[in-house]
Amino acid sequence: MQGEQSDTRYQMGRKGVYLSIFAYLLLSATKIGFGLATGAKALVADGWNNVSDVLASLVILLGMWIAQKPADHDHRYGHVRAETMASLIAAFLMAVVGVDVLKQAIGAFLRGPILSAPDPLAMYIAVASAVVMYLVYRYNVRIAKQTQNAAMMAAAYDNRSDAWVSLGAALGIGAAQLGWYWADPVLAVIIGGLILRTAWEVGYEAIHSLMDGFDAKRLAEIEEQIEQIDGIHEVKDIRARYQGSAVHVDVTIGVDHHLTVVESHELTERVESRLIGKEGIERVYIHVEPAKRKMAKV
Repeated sequence: MQGEQSDTRYQMGRKGVYLSIFAYLLLSATKIGFGLATGAKALVADGWNNVSDVLASLVILLGMWIAQKPADHDHRYGHVRAETMASLIAAFLMAVVGVDVLKQAIGAFLRGPILSAPDPLAMYIAVASAVVMYLVYRYNVRIAKQTQNAAMMAAAYDNRSDAWVSLGAALGIGAAQLGWYWADPVLAVIIGGLILRTAWEVGYEAIHSLMDGFDAKRLAEIEEQIEQIDGIHEVKDIRARYQGSAVHVDVTIGVDHHLTVVESHELTERVESRLIGKEGIERVYIHVEPAKRKMAKV
């Protein structure tokens, strides 16, 4: 069953990444071509940004492909953390784009505004590009939420960042048409900051997961669910971590020391039935010990 679920997640995620790659290739060719023809340097830069996004999408696709491979002799826990690694790499590439946008914006301030406006056609292309990438973002973020796929969520955030870049290029070109030449670098600084913020959010989540970080409030809720099971007197220890997008829980429960092995095993099965399949919990490892105290059941 888990293998089938993993394959389904991979197939859904792959469709989203393929859509991103197709959109990036189409938009990069359009932007670079029309940008050179109309003299819109911002549009050309945005086009080359989309070319780099193809690489990020390929990294995410590779991570998803590796993640769905089954466990082997030297990867007993499987390969699912490849998704998280792909998210981290995507965050790094987003940060590179954000820094580049800021660098170009600061350079524009130092050089002073260019007192000329590109062809308005460049603005319409940038607006259309922003709309397309936002729609791709909405599609991919829906897949990411349905499959609980961290790599797909990183891809979706990358799509959103590209929509921001294209929108900024459009606003800058539009402002130039009105004679507000200062608006272009100002918008570039804002957009660069937004991209870096997104890169930080994606990267932080990936690093937090790779270091086995887990939300304390959510862990307390899982512990409360276990304590409500009749026959469990106490939860002596509980830990949880992410394996890719799935949650694995390690718990030590205290039970009546008179229970037989069979009765203790039945309790562990009840714990598994209570937790597995809820809020991304895929596996529960349970250790049974004699209880030091008896917990009153409400």
